[in-house]
Amino acid sequence: MIRRTLTLRLFVRLLPVLVLAAALPWTFAYWIDRGWVLAVLSVLVLLGLMWWSLHRALAPMRALFRALAGSVNTYRDGEFNFGVHWHGGDELGELVRAHGELGDVLRDQRQELVQRELLLDTMVQNTPVAMLLSADGGDGVRRVVYANLASRKLLNDGRKLEGQHMDGLLDALPVELREALARGGDSLFAVPAEDDEEEVYHLSRRTFTLNGRRHELLLIRLLTPELRRQEVQTPRR
Repeated sequence: MIRRTLTLRLFVRLLPVLVLAAALPWTFAYWIDRGWVLAVLSVLVLLGLMWWSLHRALAPMRALFRALAGSVNTYRDGEFNFGVHWHGGDELGELVRAHGELGDVLRDQRQELVQRELLLDTMVQNTPVAMLLSADGGDGVRRVVYANLASRKLLNDGRKLEGQHMDGLLDALPVELREALARGGDSLFAVPAEDDEEEVYHLSRRTFTLNGRRHELLLIRLLTPELRRQEVQTPRR
């Protein structure tokens, strides 16, 4: 069985024009006896028929190319449910099948990425370490871009922190935490609690650049339970 390649499809479309190109001068010769008129008329008719044949032959391909361009735009927008179909076993059919396989791979990778992000967010939200991420805005104001549940509970009575100005948030924090932040780097600080006791915290801060913006990550960990447990476990002499 002969495989219908793209070249064969175009050749079949143009074959009647080729046959007409051979027969047309002989046909016009019965009515036209001038050679240059016969040549010009034959060329004009053949060029018109060739353009018409190619236009009809390439119309499905142009529609296919527009569909492929549209599917690429949907991939760019994160949508992978757009399908392209081509009836034929030629090179364009192979291109459409490869394009569909690419869409399947991208969809699977996106689903896997979403699952990983969901798992990571679940772990971060439920960690006892308070995590607060801030970034410099285009207006020169540093705002909170991410805060887990522990940081909301510790710094804002459980309320949302995203979008707040860091300067305004820091002004409402205990003076001990503000002093630890002012010292820079990692440090320990203690906050007075009930019964004249103190809650000991460890502050860790990291800075990095993401998408051209400077970010700062604050990690605040409560050390009091661990210190008390160590005191209990330490034998007295």
